[in-house]
Amino acid sequence: MEHFAPSAPMRRLRYILISISLLAVAFALLRIVLVMLAGEMVFINDAWHFLDPLGLVFANGREFWYAVAIHLALSVGLTAVAIHRATDAGINPWLGLLMLIPVVRVFVFTAFAVLPSEKHTSALDIPKATMLGRILPRSTMGSAITAVLLAMFVALPLGFLNVRIMNEYGLVLFIGLPFLIGVSSSYCYNYHQVRSIQQSIGVGLMAILLALALIFLLAMEGLLCLIMAAPLAALIAIPGAMIGHALSGNIHRRGPTITSMLLLAPAFMAFEANQERISPEFKVTTSVIVEATPKLVWDRLVAFSPMAPPTELLFLSGISYPMQARIEGTGVGAVRYCQFNTGPFVEPITVWNEPVLLAFDVAKAPPPMTEMTIYDNINAPHVEGFFHSKHGQFRLTPNPDGTTTLEGTTWYTHDIWPAWYWRVWSDAILHRIHGRVLEHIKADAEL
Repeated sequence: MEHFAPSAPMRRLRYILISISLLAVAFALLRIVLVMLAGEMVFINDAWHFLDPLGLVFANGREFWYAVAIHLALSVGLTAVAIHRATDAGINPWLGLLMLIPVVRVFVFTAFAVLPSEKHTSALDIPKATMLGRILPRSTMGSAITAVLLAMFVALPLGFLNVRIMNEYGLVLFIGLPFLIGVSSSYCYNYHQVRSIQQSIGVGLMAILLALALIFLLAMEGLLCLIMAAPLAALIAIPGAMIGHALSGNIHRRGPTITSMLLLAPAFMAFEANQERISPEFKVTTSVIVEATPKLVWDRLVAFSPMAPPTELLFLSGISYPMQARIEGTGVGAVRYCQFNTGPFVEPITVWNEPVLLAFDVAKAPPPMTEMTIYDNINAPHVEGFFHSKHGQFRLTPNPDGTTTLEGTTWYTHDIWPAWYWRVWSDAILHRIHGRVLEHIKADAEL
């Protein structure tokens, strides 16, 4: 029990044991709370949500909010322990706060579990020439350029493995790899001489920029997707660069720590690819005021006339957009076809409450976008099969002044993670698509 004594130094074994104990307690408490609240075992993929607890925020039901509270308490405990471990290892204790970041915490835990204590000595720590030391220049500019290029040898093969082999657009791709790019580039930059933290972060961001540019030039992704991924990648690369900078203080003792984090990535990818995940269903509602009666608006929305070509940059850059709609039949069971530039949405009518509510399922959907690229065509797997429009509806509400409030709603899921980040983009895009349709119906009805 000496490993759990409050006064004991936070050595590696003690750190691992306490962290595992916190996880075990949180897991048991989560099971107990969910059974007490629901009266039965509620399905929550614990392994997945312990990696990405923010995903619980978008789930439905009070059970998930209790789960969020338990995860928050766990994060605080893991962070407190990590701060003590960082102090024992002789690095900035505030780096322990990185345990608060989903997914990043897995790599930080691995680093802290491998990193020896500051007073640790071993024959293996005797400085010796290394291949990396021979490759890296000693000048500031030369080491920065070489560090950025070496980081690409980490990022591109792992990214190819994740997307093209495992067919995953998930936590490792959008959080894990940017973090490792920051770690590896900063570590290499400071290999011969520890430079400022600001310079190290700058090198990490340069590496992210180069990685995105190479992904575009190698026809792995289109420009629009890279623009959407860039803010998250840049934000996550910063703590990665901070860890790389901290580990560079004693190169010959801390090389195994970097190696362990790099080796974790493919194992993490395999784990993620084999997880059973329930994609959260999101709802987007957009509305306009139409100066017409509900009956007149209804006649225009069931099937609307051809629309003018778009002028919005979003649609010109590759996001698919609606062009017109037609319907076969009337009432429940009729089929509506909403034609987009990439193909038709096939929408069987499920509710026909004229002139109040028109609801439908989505039986078939076209690709949500065409990639913006310098090539004739690229094969990005996420274009088909990762975004799922489930249901939609139009609701018409008469107003006292004789106008009508027209609402368009879409329920959808997507299999791109972290869902909470990509929802920001998909919600915004759907609002623009809704707006294009609603404004067209409004203009027709007000003629």
